[in-house]
Amino acid sequence: MPNNIGKSVEEAARIVRDGGVVAIPTDTVYGLACDMCNEEAVRRIYAIKGRPAHLPLIVMLAAASQWSLAAASATPYALEMMEKFWPGALTIILPARPELPELVLGGGSTVGLRIPDHNIARELLHLAARPLATTSANRSGSPAPDNATWVAEELGDDVDYILDGGTCPGGMASTVLNCAVEPPCILRPGPITAAQLGLS
Repeated sequence: MPNNIGKSVEEAARIVRDGGVVAIPTDTVYGLACDMCNEEAVRRIYAIKGRPAHLPLIVMLAAASQWSLAAASATPYALEMMEKFWPGALTIILPARPELPELVLGGGSTVGLRIPDHNIARELLHLAARPLATTSANRSGSPAPDNATWVAEELGDDVDYILDGGTCPGGMASTVLNCAVEPPCILRPGPITAAQLGLS
């Protein structure tokens, strides 16, 4: 078992600020995370996971007010949905800021934003003091892990630190709401329904 598992949120935040890649608990499964603006770290996430470059990463925020750090614009409806459902299982797609690394966006022009409903993940986001590019902490094609030991067995020393927050609740992945088009539409159904989003 690798010796890079620990419970220090401060250490995980330091590694992120220094350009590293960490595995973190979220409100669904464990995820890989790094500074969204650090291209080398983002590239490492794709390499660790074996993720195809055309698949974008999700950007996690500490607060809804940070949306403009990653997105170029947001409609009143998008801002209303942030206020209503964040933190929670809703990913909102918006036009991306042009300076974001192309890999984060999967070569596209939009970015998916979310605030996880998990105290440890949110504490890390606050301490790291920057949005994080994220994806599930597994090799592509493998099941997503719900505990730190599983992450360690799957990824070993490929990640710089595994933040042990116990077992994640698992369940459905977040609803993905595309607010970069008009009218907005659901790209991936999830726990938050079309009726709750006022789209039915």
